[in-house]
This record gives sequence, structure tokens and C-alpha cells, in this order.
Amino acid sequence: MTTDPTHTTSPVENAGWHRYGRALLRSMTEVRAETPEDVHPLLMETADYWLSVGLAIGTEQPEAAVQLLRLIETEEPGRAELTTDAEHFVTEALG
Repeated sequence: MTTDPTHTTSPVENAGWHRYGRALLRSMTEVRAETPEDVHPLLMETADYWLSVGLAIGTEQPEAAVQLLRLIETEEPGRAELTTDAEHFVTEALG
């Protein structure tokens, strides 16, 4: 992942970090199954980075986040699926 939580977080925050990591791993199961194992760390770091960028955009510029989602997924059923996936990820990552 993009940061090392071991030096700057409390045990509670560290537990949250590990829960987030497990959620990220599970969300990437299909992609990881289709790729060579030696690239998995890079895939996970890349996914973590872009998820972090997306969260920053969504937090700081929510209107831009909506526009970007419409660019990424032009059809409404696809956006609905992304919303469902996002809900599952948040539930798993945050408990």
C-alpha cells in the first residue's frame, strides 16, 4: 500500500489499516487470479493509489467526482454496479 502504518498509528488505527488491506485484496481477487503472482504487489499498490486519489477527489471535489464517474461509466447500470461494489467495499473496510 502507499504508506507504512507501523510507525505512525495506534493499534486501533493499525487494525483499521489491516481491515482496509484485506478489503482491497478481496476486491481485487478476480484481477489477481488472472495475473502472474509476481505482479500482485504492484497491482495492489496501484489499486491503493488510485483508490486514494478517487477518495481525495470525492472528498474535496464531489462535483468533479460525479462527472468523472459519468465519464468512466456512461451507462446507468454500470454506475449502479459501481455503487453496489463501493457499498460492499466500505462495509468490509470500515466494519
